[in-house]
Amino acid sequence: MRNWYVVHCRANSERRAETNLLRQDYEVWLPMYYKMRRHARRVETVLRPLFPRYLFVRLDMSSEPWRPILSTFGVHTIVSGADGPLRIGDDIVSGLRARAGEDGNFEISRSVVKAGDQVRVQGGPMADLEGIFETELDSDRVMILLKLMGREVRVSVSGNDIEPL
Repeated sequence: MRNWYVVHCRANSERRAETNLLRQDYEVWLPMYYKMRRHARRVETVLRPLFPRYLFVRLDMSSEPWRPILSTFGVHTIVSGADGPLRIGDDIVSGLRARAGEDGNFEISRSVVKAGDQVRVQGGPMADLEGIFETELDSDRVMILLKLMGREVRVSVSGNDIEPL
């Protein structure tokens, strides 16, 4: 019977491990999510692993060889216990896959507010100021419009420091 197992990858080698395991005809799933990244004055959307350094492989331990996985480029080990590799339930993986988008990747939105919503800054140097939510910058920061000194000013604050009004 084929079950899912978790493979622990080397740092930043999830894609390499996935490619090399697929070349060996293993069934592999590497869940990815879209992340906003700022670099060189540009904001771009990139794909990142949902579980950094981990991916899923499906195989039958009794009939398929699993030891070659351990010597695959990008793989560190298989998550194991005293009796060997630990299987995870099909319901866990199928539940995750059901939450993925049409392209198989995840859209993660950390904020409960949408562009144009009124927000209040809870903490930091701009505590108790009210503004308009614009966008998420990355996993930690958001952009809001504040009325300061008689005009609207774009300010980047921690996403944890705002609350909807």
